[in-house]
Amino acid sequence: MATQWDNSWIWHPEWIEKPASSSAGAFVHFRKFITLDVVPNDPVNIAITADTRYKLYVNSCLVHAGPVKGDTQMWFYDVVDIQPYLCTGRNHIAVHVLRFYYGSQFAASFPRTAYPGLYVRTEPLGAANETISFKLQGDESWETAIDPCIVLPTSSNFDFFLQIFEQVDGTKNNKLDWVAAKPYSFMVSHGLAAPWNLYPRMIPFPRLQPTNLTAVHNITSTESREVWDALLGYGSKGNSGILLPKGTTHHVEFGVDHHTTAYVTFRFARPSTSGSRIAVTWSEGYEDEPIKLPFDRNKGDRADTTKVIAGPKDDYIFGGFCLDEPLGYDDAEEDDEIFAPFHFRTFRYFAFDIEVAKDSDLVLKDISIVKTNYPIQVLASFPQVQVEVGDSTWFHQLWNVSVRTLENCMHDCYEDCPFFEQLQYAMDTRSSALFTYFISRDDRLAKQAIIQLHNSFQPALGLTASRAPSHHLQIISHFSLFWICMVTDHYEHFGDADFATQFLPVIEGVLDSFHRRVDQESALVRVSQFSGDWAFVDWTEAYHPMGVPPAGKETGFMTYTNQLYAYALQRLSGLELCLGRQSRSAEHAQRAESIARAVRAHCYDGTYFTDGLARLAESSHYSEHSQIWAVLCGAITGKDAVDLLSRSLASPRRGIEETRELTKPSIAMAFYTLRALSAAGDGVYEDRFHDFWEPWRKQLELNMTTWVEDYITQRSDCHAWGSLPLYEYAAEVVGLRPVMSGGGERVLMFKPRVCLFKVFEAKVPVEGSVDKPVVARVRWDREEGGATNLSIAWEGDENVKNGSLPFIHVHLPDREQETMKMLEDRSWRL
Repeated sequence: MATQWDNSWIWHPEWIEKPASSSAGAFVHFRKFITLDVVPNDPVNIAITADTRYKLYVNSCLVHAGPVKGDTQMWFYDVVDIQPYLCTGRNHIAVHVLRFYYGSQFAASFPRTAYPGLYVRTEPLGAANETISFKLQGDESWETAIDPCIVLPTSSNFDFFLQIFEQVDGTKNNKLDWVAAKPYSFMVSHGLAAPWNLYPRMIPFPRLQPTNLTAVHNITSTESREVWDALLGYGSKGNSGILLPKGTTHHVEFGVDHHTTAYVTFRFARPSTSGSRIAVTWSEGYEDEPIKLPFDRNKGDRADTTKVIAGPKDDYIFGGFCLDEPLGYDDAEEDDEIFAPFHFRTFRYFAFDIEVAKDSDLVLKDISIVKTNYPIQVLASFPQVQVEVGDSTWFHQLWNVSVRTLENCMHDCYEDCPFFEQLQYAMDTRSSALFTYFISRDDRLAKQAIIQLHNSFQPALGLTASRAPSHHLQIISHFSLFWICMVTDHYEHFGDADFATQFLPVIEGVLDSFHRRVDQESALVRVSQFSGDWAFVDWTEAYHPMGVPPAGKETGFMTYTNQLYAYALQRLSGLELCLGRQSRSAEHAQRAESIARAVRAHCYDGTYFTDGLARLAESSHYSEHSQIWAVLCGAITGKDAVDLLSRSLASPRRGIEETRELTKPSIAMAFYTLRALSAAGDGVYEDRFHDFWEPWRKQLELNMTTWVEDYITQRSDCHAWGSLPLYEYAAEVVGLRPVMSGGGERVLMFKPRVCLFKVFEAKVPVEGSVDKPVVARVRWDREEGGATNLSIAWEGDENVKNGSLPFIHVHLPDREQETMKMLEDRSWRL
């Protein structure tokens, strides 16, 4: 076999990796000029990617930023049509590449290989396109220069994870040294491969939406409020700008309507001299002076402008002079000096500090903001909601904030919190994916997440990484079980057997790692002996600072581990039954039952489940978590489960209070509290539904526009695991959700909780795809005499309607179960 080489990647020939430097990475410019006699009429598609991130410009227009975060097993490329940006004559194509150093653990959110590189081709992966008169590919015809201006500091006490914040010295722009790019030469025959295993992106391009500054606060400036107000609304475009006299300093705090993830551009008239400086401090809300950064904060009313803005910072020093050759990143580079951070910023407020040089004025022309999010299309809605007594507006407030929180945690992957980490954790992502299914029927980001977590599997440990993709491996063995649940959830909602089946070998490997830890005497899974396994459970005060129950270390067993393991086994057993794997299903069901029996035998004191062995239990070994998961894993069922939850969780209607102080779950675990209440039945879910949202309502009183990560550290004000109203409203109140039945089939269950609202109307997608959804319209109203009129009707493509779930299992109050056809419009009087 002839030796083959891949020469399609290029890089700067004099690049040096500096993982020990004070910067997390550096930037490299690439440019190429092409001359066209005629602009092609057909699309000019180019495949492009980079290690680590890139921005593509054609004739000073930003075309696209990418790639989607990948890893060595799947490195994503984008296919972009540049035809609309081309012109006759000379065309300038420019790429700005951010390279994070490989040998550093900084910027964990951004995986990279050992090689930096840029990949560009007009023939995506060899697909011929004979209609265009030119070709773009990585070769020596590209010019490249190392960007000397930008440093990505690693020493900020606010930035432990991202390292995307910039210190820019514009005076160094005149030091660009353009040289010919150098192609790599990787042998790709004899079983060898390039460092990047290229895959087309799996998800749609982001939604980009211009938005406006809406507030200005705490001005310390020689200029009046009226002058600064000119930047609000539509900004100062078309105006002469704000003149900031030489030698002056200014402090202004700006705000937008709500928590936002956006690209921000600060545009100034190019000053006559260098030396002016700006600093931008980004914040999710106003707060008291932090106790310890970034994890121990003191927050209250997030809109209380008498408090401080605390957060990561960007710094920019003006160069003043005009480049001999513009970079081609903006069509006004000769007249304007622009600071536009490379990566999007997360904020609701930012502090803007300006020091004007002593020898030239500075003119601020504009601050532009372009929101960026995954383009989720929300199909679920609630046109009419009325409670029996009181105001119903809270319902829609919770819904709207939940949607915004989820959206701000969705970019090129699901993110735990966009302000601090932007990492895709399995526990967090399971909830986010379920929320996405119920409001949109969009599974594209979720499928990518499931694959990426699968690809993080560590054979030596038998575990997936807790988060993926990531440059820094972290193991939380519990999160491998949540990943298994993600696979079962996807099948339950979409019935894609081929997609689910591919993950079964790794699932078996994960389960085997827990099975090997089963103690022969107690039949319980022992605490992990792997020192690198973070046994995280929840962010609660009793588990502070690491979120780990002390009972595990003190008794050698953690009840939660066993309960979650049994729960995952049950979920998997249901999937395998649907896939026709009866023997494996039976084996895993038997394992789950054995673990559940052992939990009841060794972790139950007759009144409560303890966090470890009951015979060694101390007062700190009792939590609501163990009661919740006892119900979810089947360690307690029926009336006993109802009684346990009734005495464990205060019941406002029944007046039953807990008899022992139990550790309370945080927002992270609230989803599973509600799952246990729903599973127990007998009205305990309905008892607590309205009062359950009191912590969320308190957040609204604190002027929060997204849901907080946790109440203990108050680190982040945006975390999608708090968006559980999206699930509860659709799956539990409307009551439409798919389930894997004991008969080995997917079925749609309709179990509306009509007692929760006097009048209720909803639209919820329940079947089909994001492009062709089937939407159910459910409505009920209660008459004065007590009777309730309930109806269900359908919207959607006829072909999709006759899909994989032809029947609905109907569970109505005080009635026998019945079955109806999927498309059947029905009404009942209850």
